[in-house]
Amino acid sequence: MDISIKIDIELNDQLSLKMLMSIFSEMIAFTDLITNSKELVWYFCGESLEEALNKPAFENNYPTLFFKEKQDIDIIEGIWSGDSKALVIKGNSVNLKYNLDFDLREIQSIAIDKIKDILYSYLNKFDIFCIRVDINDYEYKSRNVFPDRLPVGWMLYLNKKITQQQVPMAAQLIHIDNDKNHGTLIISTDHVFDGENKEDIKKANEIEIQLAGLGLLPLIREIYS
Repeated sequence: MDISIKIDIELNDQLSLKMLMSIFSEMIAFTDLITNSKELVWYFCGESLEEALNKPAFENNYPTLFFKEKQDIDIIEGIWSGDSKALVIKGNSVNLKYNLDFDLREIQSIAIDKIKDILYSYLNKFDIFCIRVDINDYEYKSRNVFPDRLPVGWMLYLNKKITQQQVPMAAQLIHIDNDKNHGTLIISTDHVFDGENKEDIKKANEIEIQLAGLGLLPLIREIYS
């Protein structure tokens, strides 16, 4: 199966090299845990495979000398390992909002509780305005109801209080209330969601329609403006 996780954070300062290393390191640890596999080397992207293989970013979860001597930080920074794992940090030239993008392909199994636990740790560490967890290209293949609004997919975190009475069809709502965030993680199914399964798609669609009807499903441009 393929899994996409997008975590949108807001920092207090411009992204530094040290912070870039730290965030990528945490993303790698997250990936190792939820996929139950560990990659020895992660590489920066390049114009060709040969160029990329000469730009190692992490070895055994530690930043390489190449990374430590990196001079500039681009708006989009990405690292990859093998044919199935890519991690991207996308910045914004206008504000201090960043998107942490996990693109994990051909994953044999997913540890549900580990995903929830790690998302909870992110919600305690960063100022987060949105989290999306998508399986098997639910959003990419436009299976969501509203193309201009956030998709629910398997999991959606919003910085607003949402109750079970408002979305009774959701499998679980996890309320977040800490120094960093005050909101709700909506989980559409209590099993691993499948963006190709008609029943799972129907469930996510029902939640999207319900949230939109209550004025609780934001427009994408509202989130990223």
